[in-house]
Amino acid sequence: MRLEFTVTSTCQPANLAPKGAKNAEWPRGFRDSLCYGSCVKTIRIPVTEFALPCPRRGSIDVYSGYGRASQDGIDIHQLVQAKRKAGDSDYQAEVRISHTFVHGEFAFEVEGRMDGVFFHKTPKIEEIKSSFNVWELLRTIERFGEDHPYVRQVLTYGYLWFKTEGAIPKLSLHLVSSRNKDTRDLPYDLDVTQYEEWLERRLDELVREAIRVEKRVARRKRVSEGLQFPFSKPRTGQIELVQAIEAGMAEHRPMLIQAPTGLGKTVGVLYPSLKESLARGQRVVYVTPKNSQHSVAEDAADRFEESGSKIKSLTITAKSKICMKAEPLCNPSYCEYARDYHEKVAVNDLVEKLGKKRKLTTQAFKKLAEEYEVCPFELQLEASPEADLVICDYNYVFSPHSAFGRLPQISFAQEGQPNLVIDEAHNLPARTMDYYSPALSTGVLEHMREDLRRLPSPFAREGEMLLDKCIGTIIEARPEGISKPARVEVPLEIFGDRDSELRSLLSKYLEAEVEIEPGDVMLRLCFYWGQFTAIAEEIAAEPHPEFFTTFQPDRSGEAIKITCCDASAKIRDRYEAYDQIVGFSATLKPFDFYVRLSGLDPERTRTAEFRSPFSKAHRKLLIIPQISTRFSERERNYSRIAEVISRLVQLRPGNYLAFFPSFDFMQRVAAIFRSPLDFELLMQERNARPSVVSETLERLRAADRPLLLFAVQGGVFSEGVDYPGEMVVGAFVIGPPLPHFDIEREGMKKYYEEKYHEGFGYAYSYPAMAKSVQAAGRVIRSESDRGLIVLMDSRFIDAAYSKSMPEDWFDQTPRELVSQEILKDVEDFWNSSRD
Repeated sequence: MRLEFTVTSTCQPANLAPKGAKNAEWPRGFRDSLCYGSCVKTIRIPVTEFALPCPRRGSIDVYSGYGRASQDGIDIHQLVQAKRKAGDSDYQAEVRISHTFVHGEFAFEVEGRMDGVFFHKTPKIEEIKSSFNVWELLRTIERFGEDHPYVRQVLTYGYLWFKTEGAIPKLSLHLVSSRNKDTRDLPYDLDVTQYEEWLERRLDELVREAIRVEKRVARRKRVSEGLQFPFSKPRTGQIELVQAIEAGMAEHRPMLIQAPTGLGKTVGVLYPSLKESLARGQRVVYVTPKNSQHSVAEDAADRFEESGSKIKSLTITAKSKICMKAEPLCNPSYCEYARDYHEKVAVNDLVEKLGKKRKLTTQAFKKLAEEYEVCPFELQLEASPEADLVICDYNYVFSPHSAFGRLPQISFAQEGQPNLVIDEAHNLPARTMDYYSPALSTGVLEHMREDLRRLPSPFAREGEMLLDKCIGTIIEARPEGISKPARVEVPLEIFGDRDSELRSLLSKYLEAEVEIEPGDVMLRLCFYWGQFTAIAEEIAAEPHPEFFTTFQPDRSGEAIKITCCDASAKIRDRYEAYDQIVGFSATLKPFDFYVRLSGLDPERTRTAEFRSPFSKAHRKLLIIPQISTRFSERERNYSRIAEVISRLVQLRPGNYLAFFPSFDFMQRVAAIFRSPLDFELLMQERNARPSVVSETLERLRAADRPLLLFAVQGGVFSEGVDYPGEMVVGAFVIGPPLPHFDIEREGMKKYYEEKYHEGFGYAYSYPAMAKSVQAAGRVIRSESDRGLIVLMDSRFIDAAYSKSMPEDWFDQTPRELVSQEILKDVEDFWNSSRD
């Protein structure tokens, strides 16, 4: 039977002192601070967040001891605990212990689970800590001693035992390498007097933090009470949207909302989400698939502020954009902004200074970074609890190493947890699958060779030798006698050996006086290989049917890739940090596809679809089923597609978009396309630089002459971009962009068929239709817009595809959108729009 200790007294001094202790044995200041009435405010805090250096010390470093345990660390804990149990019948794992310290008007309930306790004559408490390189961790612990969080944690467990049992136990840190299972045991002795000196400082610190939280919560509740909808005249459907979200929140159900562009869905979603969260003293975390889409949420925050609501917002700037160094590498050997970061922040009260600012801007973080030599990116994360609205990219919440996951903060006065709003939620399943689908290519590695040769000796020589070993490791994974793509098992030990060698070389490289330039090849090589190995090790720990690995010939060599078919379990884990979940997009049909792959409970999730607030008379929507984009029929349809576009744009001069299934398809049509008189043809480039994208959009806004932009579905021009008014008057969507029929996609289809009984839809048609509907949605962005939307392909009238279309596109069947006189119908539409 598991032994559990629970000490929760808050008003009786005898329960807080060691057994048999007299008043004189109380830590200095404790006894005078005790409250004997009901005025004590209780704060629960886990040992891992309580047992921190005071003041903080340490650098931004994987061995710093700050942050939460990874999954492989949890697995190692369980292996060690099982071994201990098998070897000692007096050993118990995960022993719960808690104790309450009263300080001023606050009672801090400190609780945790000791990794293991040996119930011998003199009990021994063991804490298990894992790291890739146990010797690097050991050096860091020896450097900081009791000011290392791991040491402070085991000392805290020892002190809690002393408070509850009146005896001082033995203490030990058991360090384990996640790479090769090397171990090291570090014994510690609890000095009660020294510990209580730290404890006094830490409780003072926690009281100050609690008072800050109280003030923040009170301010948020005042803001919630006065929060006004920022428009005096809401658009049609906007109030209904707000009411639907309020109803879902009242039932505490996650929500997926489909609403067209132009409804005002960003404000419509944020208003109830903020009002509900702020009323509990909490914040809202608003995530987007791209940094470029942050502006929509920022504009909404400005709207609230203009209407009199003092919303404090923070947009997290990507590390690569805010970093003060050539490379965004958080390593104290390389970066002075990472070195001794925690100490600089604590000594200079930077978090408190940030809390007093009305605007948490990139410029403010950079200014503090320059003045105090601290990491501006990390400062953003530390300041984020002060913001009522945090706007950031998906990866800050959903990536394997999400930034928010390692932020300790006091949970006090506010109720529950923050709300999470997911913009463009149709992107979430694919984006999270990509996080867990790394690949290694011999071609990519070979392209690093010349850069490695330019490094100083001996790094150039050793780097190239390791590169050859890495390429050889990939080739060795090729199945014998196989020359085409095939499924394989990753020879994990060999890949792990290469990863260990690369990490060792990187450590030496960073400690040497080598100037790190942007795009440093050593960093690229180590990160590229390490990303793959980390996922490979994670899925090797236990069966994961949603993962498989393939070996496939690459254009420039050979590649091995891990494919994640379904990241819903990973997403579901992230939701535990949030109270209310609201995902919204213009394309979330069929709902069951997005509910399941977004990690939501189909039985509890509330779904709703809202129609466009604009008159159907403002939109001409056509399907041309006579054109086919099927692979076997493309050759004879290129010229027909070019002709349709050319003839229809001549009926009404203006800017048009033509969205193709792929770059190759687009280029084949462009090669035979002849622009009508006065029209200029623009084409999306592969991997277009942001400056080129901005320049193209500016040309569309200028409207000096009619422009026709050829682009691809799912690209930078087809999602997350507004084309209001005359910026674009029509869009052509050429075929649903089905993924390639290859071994990877067919493996996904097989998984979906077995798991969800809908293989083709989940693997092919639904992801494709999301891109097509998004592309079509670029037209009609306001109540005054008029626009033409033409869908070309017979599959658009097939039920397997049309079930993904918005419900206001047709009444009964998509065949209603097929015209017998295309030119006449389009011309009549334009003539009627002039009336």
